[in-house]
Amino acid sequence: MKKRTRFFYSWLMFALLLVPMGCAGLHRHIQEPEVTLADMQVKEMRPLEAVFQIQLRVMNPNDFALDIRGVRCDVNIDGKHFATGVGDRKSEIPAYGTGLVPVKVYASTLKMFSSVLAMVQGVDGQAGGLAPIHYEISGTIRMGGGINRTVPFHSRGELSLNK
Repeated sequence: MKKRTRFFYSWLMFALLLVPMGCAGLHRHIQEPEVTLADMQVKEMRPLEAVFQIQLRVMNPNDFALDIRGVRCDVNIDGKHFATGVGDRKSEIPAYGTGLVPVKVYASTLKMFSSVLAMVQGVDGQAGGLAPIHYEISGTIRMGGGINRTVPFHSRGELSLNK
Protein backbone atom coordinates (compact mmCIF):
# COMPACT_ATOMS: atom_id res chain seq x y z
CA MET A 1 0.00 0.00 0.00
CA LYS A 2 2.87 2.35 0.80
CA LYS A 3 4.39 1.79 -2.65
CA ARG A 4 1.08 2.61 -4.32
CA THR A 5 0.72 5.86 -2.33
CA ARG A 6 4.27 6.94 -3.26
CA PHE A 7 3.52 6.19 -6.93
CA PHE A 8 0.31 8.26 -6.75
CA TYR A 9 2.10 11.24 -5.17
CA SER A 10 4.89 11.03 -7.76
CA TRP A 11 2.37 11.24 -10.62
CA LEU A 12 0.47 14.01 -8.84
CA MET A 13 3.64 16.11 -8.48
CA PHE A 14 4.54 15.44 -12.11
CA ALA A 15 1.07 16.55 -13.24
CA LEU A 16 1.14 19.67 -11.07
CA LEU A 17 4.44 20.70 -12.64
CA LEU A 18 3.44 19.80 -16.19
CA VAL A 19 -0.01 21.44 -16.35
CA PRO A 20 1.16 25.06 -15.79
CA MET A 21 3.86 24.64 -18.44
CA GLY A 22 1.29 23.34 -20.92
CA CYS A 23 -1.11 26.21 -20.22
CA ALA A 24 1.68 28.75 -20.69
CA GLY A 25 2.03 27.57 -24.26
CA LEU A 26 -1.63 28.35 -24.95
CA HIS A 27 -1.20 32.06 -24.23
CA ARG A 28 0.83 33.23 -27.19
CA HIS A 29 2.37 36.66 -27.30
CA ILE A 30 0.26 38.64 -29.76
CA GLN A 31 1.67 41.57 -31.65
CA GLU A 32 -1.12 44.09 -32.10
CA PRO A 33 -2.50 44.05 -35.62
CA GLU A 34 -2.33 47.26 -37.63
CA VAL A 35 -5.83 48.48 -38.45
CA THR A 36 -6.61 51.15 -41.04
CA LEU A 37 -9.76 52.52 -42.60
CA ALA A 38 -10.15 50.98 -46.07
CA ASP A 39 -13.66 52.08 -47.10
CA MET A 40 -16.73 53.90 -45.83
CA GLN A 41 -20.20 53.81 -47.41
CA VAL A 42 -23.47 55.40 -46.36
CA LYS A 43 -26.07 52.68 -45.87
CA GLU A 44 -29.02 54.58 -44.40
CA MET A 45 -29.92 58.16 -43.48
CA ARG A 46 -32.56 58.76 -40.83
CA PRO A 47 -33.67 62.08 -39.32
CA LEU A 48 -31.41 61.69 -36.27
CA GLU A 49 -29.02 58.92 -37.26
CA ALA A 50 -26.87 57.84 -40.16
CA VAL A 51 -25.68 54.27 -40.68
CA PHE A 52 -22.33 53.62 -42.36
CA GLN A 53 -20.65 50.40 -43.41
CA ILE A 54 -16.90 50.73 -42.94
CA GLN A 55 -14.22 48.27 -43.94
CA LEU A 56 -11.22 47.94 -41.67
CA ARG A 57 -8.00 46.63 -43.20
CA VAL A 58 -6.40 44.36 -40.59
CA MET A 59 -2.71 43.53 -41.05
CA ASN A 60 -1.48 40.56 -39.03
CA PRO A 61 2.21 40.81 -38.03
CA ASN A 62 2.12 37.45 -36.22
CA ASP A 63 3.37 34.05 -37.40
CA PHE A 64 -0.08 32.53 -36.77
CA ALA A 65 -3.54 33.31 -38.12
CA LEU A 66 -5.80 35.64 -36.15
CA ASP A 67 -9.30 34.30 -35.62
CA ILE A 68 -11.45 37.44 -35.30
CA ARG A 69 -14.80 36.97 -33.56
CA GLY A 70 -15.89 40.61 -33.33
CA VAL A 71 -14.85 44.25 -33.51
CA ARG A 72 -15.88 47.36 -31.59
CA CYS A 73 -14.73 50.74 -32.86
CA ASP A 74 -15.08 54.49 -32.53
CA VAL A 75 -14.51 56.95 -35.36
CA ASN A 76 -13.40 60.52 -34.66
CA ILE A 77 -13.25 63.19 -37.35
CA ASP A 78 -11.20 66.35 -36.82
CA GLY A 79 -10.85 65.50 -33.15
CA LYS A 80 -14.59 65.09 -32.53
CA HIS A 81 -16.50 61.88 -31.94
CA PHE A 82 -18.29 60.91 -35.14
CA ALA A 83 -19.55 57.33 -34.94
CA THR A 84 -19.51 54.14 -32.88
CA GLY A 85 -20.11 50.61 -34.06
CA VAL A 86 -19.64 46.89 -33.79
CA GLY A 87 -19.12 44.04 -36.20
CA ASP A 88 -19.78 40.38 -35.51
CA ARG A 89 -18.65 38.75 -38.75
CA LYS A 90 -16.06 36.08 -38.05
CA SER A 91 -12.88 36.48 -40.07
CA GLU A 92 -9.52 34.81 -40.23
CA ILE A 93 -6.50 36.95 -41.03
CA PRO A 94 -3.64 34.71 -42.21
CA ALA A 95 -0.18 34.84 -40.66
CA TYR A 96 1.69 37.85 -42.09
CA GLY A 97 -1.40 38.62 -44.16
CA THR A 98 -4.21 41.13 -44.42
CA GLY A 99 -7.97 41.05 -44.60
CA LEU A 100 -11.01 43.32 -44.61
CA VAL A 101 -13.35 43.30 -41.63
CA PRO A 102 -16.77 44.96 -42.03
CA VAL A 103 -18.16 47.08 -39.20
CA LYS A 104 -21.49 48.90 -39.10
CA VAL A 105 -21.17 52.29 -37.37
CA TYR A 106 -23.84 54.75 -36.30
CA ALA A 107 -23.48 58.54 -36.32
CA SER A 108 -25.66 61.41 -35.19
CA THR A 109 -26.90 63.41 -38.21
CA LEU A 110 -26.98 66.53 -36.02
CA LYS A 111 -23.24 66.16 -35.35
CA MET A 112 -22.62 65.45 -39.03
CA PHE A 113 -24.38 68.62 -40.18
CA SER A 114 -22.60 70.78 -37.61
CA SER A 115 -19.25 69.30 -38.73
CA VAL A 116 -20.04 69.98 -42.40
CA LEU A 117 -21.09 73.54 -41.57
CA ALA A 118 -17.87 74.13 -39.63
CA MET A 119 -15.85 72.69 -42.52
CA VAL A 120 -17.57 74.91 -45.10
CA GLN A 121 -17.12 77.98 -42.90
CA GLY A 122 -13.46 77.12 -42.49
CA VAL A 123 -12.72 77.09 -46.25
CA ASP A 124 -9.67 79.22 -46.94
CA GLY A 125 -10.65 81.50 -49.83
CA GLN A 126 -7.04 82.30 -50.66
CA ALA A 127 -5.90 78.72 -51.06
CA GLY A 128 -9.00 77.84 -53.08
CA GLY A 129 -9.48 74.45 -51.45
CA LEU A 130 -10.84 72.55 -48.51
CA ALA A 131 -8.68 71.59 -45.58
CA PRO A 132 -7.99 67.86 -45.27
CA ILE A 133 -10.19 65.85 -42.91
CA HIS A 134 -8.30 64.10 -40.12
CA TYR A 135 -9.80 60.86 -38.91
CA GLU A 136 -8.98 58.53 -36.06
CA ILE A 137 -10.27 55.02 -35.42
CA SER A 138 -9.80 53.08 -32.22
CA GLY A 139 -11.33 50.07 -30.59
CA THR A 140 -10.82 46.43 -29.83
CA ILE A 141 -10.73 43.19 -31.77
CA ARG A 142 -12.14 40.12 -30.01
CA MET A 143 -10.03 37.05 -30.73
CA GLY A 144 -11.11 33.44 -30.72
CA GLY A 145 -9.26 30.26 -31.64
CA GLY A 146 -7.80 29.58 -28.22
CA ILE A 147 -6.56 33.16 -27.71
CA ASN A 148 -9.87 34.42 -26.27
CA ARG A 149 -8.91 37.99 -25.48
CA THR A 150 -9.40 41.48 -26.82
CA VAL A 151 -6.62 43.30 -28.65
CA PRO A 152 -6.77 47.11 -28.85
CA PHE A 153 -6.10 49.08 -32.03
CA HIS A 154 -5.64 52.75 -32.90
CA SER A 155 -5.06 54.40 -36.27
CA ARG A 156 -5.00 57.92 -37.70
CA GLY A 157 -5.22 59.22 -41.22
CA GLU A 158 -6.11 62.09 -43.45
CA LEU A 159 -8.58 62.48 -46.32
CA SER A 160 -7.99 65.22 -48.84
CA LEU A 161 -11.09 66.74 -50.43
CA ASN A 162 -9.09 68.59 -53.07
CA LYS A 163 -8.44 67.18 -56.53
